[in-house]
Amino acid sequence: MLLAGLCAGAVAAMLIAAATLRSPGPVAASASLLGTAPPVTTSVATTATSAPPETTPAKPSPTVDQGQGKLPSGAELAKLVPGKVSVLVHDRKNGDDLVSYRPDATYTSASLVKLLIAFEALRQGVDSGVVAEMLSRSDDDVASRLWTRLGGPAIVSGWAARIGMRSTRPPADPGHWGGTTVTATDLVKLYEYLMDQAPEGTRQVVLHALDAATEHGADGFDQFFGIPGAVTAVDWAVKQGWSCCDPGRNLHTSGLVEGRRYVVVVLSAQSADTGWQTASDRVTAVVKALSGPLGWAK
Repeated sequence: MLLAGLCAGAVAAMLIAAATLRSPGPVAASASLLGTAPPVTTSVATTATSAPPETTPAKPSPTVDQGQGKLPSGAELAKLVPGKVSVLVHDRKNGDDLVSYRPDATYTSASLVKLLIAFEALRQGVDSGVVAEMLSRSDDDVASRLWTRLGGPAIVSGWAARIGMRSTRPPADPGHWGGTTVTATDLVKLYEYLMDQAPEGTRQVVLHALDAATEHGADGFDQFFGIPGAVTAVDWAVKQGWSCCDPGRNLHTSGLVEGRRYVVVVLSAQSADTGWQTASDRVTAVVKALSGPLGWAK
């Protein structure tokens, strides 16, 4: 993630302590294990993508009765995020999409692509502690080194084909991993692969890291927005994304809630003049609107 105006150096002890509160085991590892490959530039591309027409929100499953109130429509959710937003909530137990709003609109992935980098790193035998650090702290330096070492854009194209992520594309700038394009539909497929098809070792490493996501990323950004800001703190596993200047602010929340039953993806592209806190709060408001009816509210 590229973050204008935020300090690049966060205090490591604070970050690791935050992770320890949510996980019984350590998740951090030294990036020096990756060797001396130079960091890849992460300058942000400015190519804009267009959003397809709004899709009709799916009817909620009749078995979802633990919450209060009616699930919001896509149009109601869109009012919470000025700009561009996509929302997809998938019930893994029943195979239903409970809410589906513009699930095939494309977005700059920011750090969500680190999930694909993690799959490839584990496939090639990279130390699991390094992978966990990249995911839980959303460490850009680790991601850049792995990107260079493991194949760059081929990581995205290879895993997109393997998982069936039909709209996911490598970045136009081969050195900018965060410029990968994704959709909510494809990210649900990614989480389904993780839970149902990934090797057991890969699943355990990735889930442990997502369970142990730290309150602040390695660059100092508060990544407890969206799912962590709206869902019971002990019952989520998340990968967040944020980036600026391409041309606006991208804020994404994705992950698993309620015993891994639901996959939740909220992607947003907001105007460049939106403050980071405001942009984050808008994404959190979307998840809160879902949390009441689905029984996830804090």
